[in-house]
Amino acid sequence: MKKNHWITLTIGIAIVLGIYAVPAITQQAAAPQASQTPFYVAVIDVAQVMRMHPHFMAEQAKLKDQIDAAEAQFKTRQETIENKRRALEGSTFRPGTPEYQQQFDLIANEMADFERDARTLQRRFALANSQIMFDTYQDLKKTIGAYATARGIAQVTDYREFTPDPADPPSVAEDMDQRLVWFNPTLNLTRQIIGEVYTARGLPMPTIPPPGQQPGQQPGQQIANPPGQPVRM
Repeated sequence: MKKNHWITLTIGIAIVLGIYAVPAITQQAAAPQASQTPFYVAVIDVAQVMRMHPHFMAEQAKLKDQIDAAEAQFKTRQETIENKRRALEGSTFRPGTPEYQQQFDLIANEMADFERDARTLQRRFALANSQIMFDTYQDLKKTIGAYATARGIAQVTDYREFTPDPADPPSVAEDMDQRLVWFNPTLNLTRQIIGEVYTARGLPMPTIPPPGQQPGQQPGQQIANPPGQPVRM
C-alpha cells in the first residue's frame, strides 16, 4: 500500500510541475528577438504633392482645354437640335402627318447621336484623367522610394494635411477617417518630396499653399472642378 501511495504522489507532483513548466517553456520560445535595425517611418500628403506635380498640372491644364472645347461644340450641337425642334413645332406640319413624322424622326436621331457622342467623349476624358493620375502617382512613388531609401526610412504613410472645421461635418468625418491618428511634425516629408520633384526637373521650388488649400486658390475661394477630381462633361 505504501508503494502505491508513493507512486500516486510522484505522478501527482509530476503533473503539477508539468502544468507550470509547459507555459514557461512556451512563453520563453515565443519571446520575440529584439531587432537590431531601427525602423524609421515618415508621412506625406500625397494629394498635395500630386496637385503640385508639374506633370500633373500641365496634363490637367491640357485636358481642361480639351473639355472646354468639347463642351462648346456640344453646346452648339444641342442648340441646333433644339432650334430644329422648335421650328418643327411652329411649322405648318401637323402631328401625325407623314411630313411631321419624317422631321420628328430626323431630330430624334440627331438627339440620339448627340447623347451617344457625349457619353463616348465623357468616357474618353475620364480615362485620360485616370491615365494622368496613374502616371503622376507612379513617378511620385519612385521619388518617395528613392528619397526614403537614401535616408533609411522603411515606411512612408499617406496623410491628409488639413485643418478640420467643427462647423463643417464632412471635414470632421474626413479627419476621423484617417488611419494615422498622430505623428511628430518632423516626420512630415510633404515639402521635401515636392522639392525633390521640382529639383529633378530643374525647376525652382514653388510656393506651397497652406494645408487644405490648392495651388492657385485664394483663401476662402472655392474651386468648382479641382485637378484630380472626376472630369465634368
